[in-house]
Amino acid sequence: MTTLKALETLHLLDVATFLRIVQWNTRKGIRRFARLISCSADGWLYPVVPALAALFSISLAIQLLMVLAIGFSIERASYYVLKNSFRRNRPPRAIPGYQSVITASDEFSFPSGHTSGAFLVATALAMLLPPVGIAGYFYGWATLVALSRVILGVHFPLDTLAGALLGSSLAWVALQLAGDLL
Repeated sequence: MTTLKALETLHLLDVATFLRIVQWNTRKGIRRFARLISCSADGWLYPVVPALAALFSISLAIQLLMVLAIGFSIERASYYVLKNSFRRNRPPRAIPGYQSVITASDEFSFPSGHTSGAFLVATALAMLLPPVGIAGYFYGWATLVALSRVILGVHFPLDTLAGALLGSSLAWVALQLAGDLL
């Protein structure tokens, strides 16, 4: 199988999976929940995370602030370069007659910025907090963010998978870089 044929097959599988998932948005409750979860990853909440951590530990808050500042600096630049390099159309432009539940803030879909940000935060928290068994909640939230972006019709599943990998890996890189600074 040639690379082009493999990519075409992957795209068709991604579209088919997308079409199955977006059927869930016909339920008003699911659509409302997806909007709420998606909005939680718009970015405005992220500065609150280190502030909340400061209630428990100033050193944890400083570490978290450093990791998130470094991580988001790299993530936003990477996200911009990747989006504008791949230039993958969002579902409403790629699927004739399809209309998303919400309007996306930018033109292209690969990778999902909401998902990369959510996984960056979830991974940073999971790595910095003592092992008290709450990392699953952070990753559960980040996974719901990814799913919400598909349910709302602005991303294909592989867009969110790429966002999850980007955010998680950059959290690890940011932790290494912050460790060198602290």
